[in-house]
Amino acid sequence: MKQSTLFIGILAASANATRTCIRPSETPGCSAGKCLRAINSVPAVGEAFCSSWLSPEPVTTVVTELSTATSTRVVTETSVSAVTEVAGTVTTVVGATTVYAKRAVPSADAYADILSGCYSISSRISSACSCFLSTTVSASTVTVYESVVSTEVAESTTTTVETTTTAVTATESAVETKIVTQPIINGDFEEYLTTGNLSPWRDSTTAAGGRVEVINGGRIVVRAYPPSTGGYSSITQTFVAKPSTTYTMSFLFRCLNFDTSSGIDVYYAGTRIGGKTCTSNSASFDKASGIQFTTDATGTGEMQVRFNNPSAKPYLYFYADDFLATATGA
Repeated sequence: MKQSTLFIGILAASANATRTCIRPSETPGCSAGKCLRAINSVPAVGEAFCSSWLSPEPVTTVVTELSTATSTRVVTETSVSAVTEVAGTVTTVVGATTVYAKRAVPSADAYADILSGCYSISSRISSACSCFLSTTVSASTVTVYESVVSTEVAESTTTTVETTTTAVTATESAVETKIVTQPIINGDFEEYLTTGNLSPWRDSTTAAGGRVEVINGGRIVVRAYPPSTGGYSSITQTFVAKPSTTYTMSFLFRCLNFDTSSGIDVYYAGTRIGGKTCTSNSASFDKASGIQFTTDATGTGEMQVRFNNPSAKPYLYFYADDFLATATGA
């Protein structure tokens, strides 16, 4: 008598994806300074602020599914038949989907408390937020193990069981893209403390005699001298934001030695979108607001701020600070 027995063992071990959120005060290498305490004082506000500030890299979620198809055929013949096993793996990657994050914005006072605690220094805020949002993510995997045990006993008739097992692993990846909440970079010129320059703003003054500089006199601001012969001095940066979206812009400014024709104009993608004329010699800053524009299908355009001297005033100069752009309805 001859008998053949086949054992197929499949073990699927799936490592669960884990996400560990570490409290900022417990994060190795994080100093619980005033800036970090300000962010952690109201965790929900801290999370919203830091997520917006850092614009975290996209998170990839891997979903693993194991599908096993088994077919069995019984054959009776007078000789021993071979056993055939076929194993294959098919992987399907689903296309990436872009989702624009829309986050409930906390009150301005909550953000102001954080900025005050961090002295409005970007490098401190970035370091504290990195500690606050520390996360660890691991992906899922599937491992298939096969083992075969065979025994034979001599017999005139042999029954063969042929089993074919196909393991199919489907992997789906989804990418989430977040849009930075504040598209104007270094609008308060605080990066000057670490870089010593306007970056990413550029001095785009073209007329002779005009110039723009950053000063730190207890408050970091940009100071612009338009040419005394007339024309303007200017600063420019590339504005990258959500496509086909309306934004409202604001900024603070002061004028000295001006006349009624002196003022500041804002241009987006080569078109004037608004501005403000000089009206006061006060030591305090005036606020320009309500300047609106809409991005195109790319969401990208050059933003230019011009400091105008059409009357060729010989000693005219400007101070400006806190350039902000907020999406309508955000």
